[in-house]
Amino acid sequence: MKAAVVVGASHGGVQAAASLRQAGWQEPIILLSAETDYPYHRPPLSKAYLAGEKDKDQLFLRAPAFYRDQGIELRLGDPVTGVDLQAKKLRSASGVTDFSKLILATGSRARSLPLTGTDTQGVFTLRSISDAQALRSAMAAASSVVVIGGGFIGLEFASTAVRHGLPVTVLETQPRLLSRSLPAALADHLRDYHTAKGVKFSFASQIEALDVEQGAICGVRLADGTRLAADLVLVGIGGQAETGLARSMGLELTAGGIHVDAHGQTSVPDVYALGDVAAFHNAYANAAMRLESVQNAVDQAKSAAAHIVGGNAPLNAVPWFWTDQYELKVQMAGLAKVGCREIMRGDPESGSFTILQMEGDRLVASYTVNRAADHMASRKLIGESLAVDMAQAADVSVPLLRAVKG
Repeated sequence: MKAAVVVGASHGGVQAAASLRQAGWQEPIILLSAETDYPYHRPPLSKAYLAGEKDKDQLFLRAPAFYRDQGIELRLGDPVTGVDLQAKKLRSASGVTDFSKLILATGSRARSLPLTGTDTQGVFTLRSISDAQALRSAMAAASSVVVIGGGFIGLEFASTAVRHGLPVTVLETQPRLLSRSLPAALADHLRDYHTAKGVKFSFASQIEALDVEQGAICGVRLADGTRLAADLVLVGIGGQAETGLARSMGLELTAGGIHVDAHGQTSVPDVYALGDVAAFHNAYANAAMRLESVQNAVDQAKSAAAHIVGGNAPLNAVPWFWTDQYELKVQMAGLAKVGCREIMRGDPESGSFTILQMEGDRLVASYTVNRAADHMASRKLIGESLAVDMAQAADVSVPLLRAVKG
């Protein structure tokens, strides 16, 4: 009897299994996870879980009974070692499994720092719940923290660590924060907010070495001679797609991930990929790209499941993202384009504002701080390519959807 086999049990993999069953797939569904923990939400790892505000069982994507009730065979601690595409057989730690449909949701791994000492006690990355557990224990004994990388993970961790009472310095190689992700005005607002909370920043910083004493990290040395004391270092310099299995299968790769079409199907029929590992032609960027976000993984999972059961639900959702730092909820919708006009909606000093990026009279991207209604309106405006009146869009007293022309 053939089965639909899903490799990887994070947001996308779990959603794919659930959507397959909901869409009417009658055959067995097998969900393989290399991790030994029940599938869990990842965004809280750098925030509520790390701060001790949530326990592991509060992070579960689905209650353990869900998998049994839906007839989904969840195999924990069962990493995949190879796939025979011709025979449609998969090898994993538990043995050989036949499949009729295969979904790869292998995610991404933390990018490593090209320096010696990264495997030293006190140096961490944050990608999994085991990473977060180790980091949470280390925070309790730490006296000084250096974060390498001023991206979302680094900033979320910094906000958690400084609230924990730890002195934190963030090192960023670029002249400002999040230069590829956020407008300068918003990035500078986040920098100033963190600074007011006690976080220190060093921009255009080149790391020369990690200082180690008696097998543990004790500092970070910069190329300009600066030495920062640190008994806890978080490396948050982005992720790399886990394409090893795909490479061994001979799947087509592009843009750093597995090439898929609008339904998530790879270059091999009956084999799909989704989430962080999948690269697809994004209509909002007009280019092949990977999107590392929960929203994208879930949307791709639903699209792939629909296609597997004979439906037609190509991925066309507006990309959106979020990050929580202190009391700030920052939400992003769409993808910025070079040369866009920016409209400031609201006053940053109030702690609640929106930056709109316009191409002509069309909204292409928005960035909101504590303005959830603007975020939801932006997704509609972008998705439907509605013409916007600039003056009304800039007037914070006018609901954003009321700014539509005509």
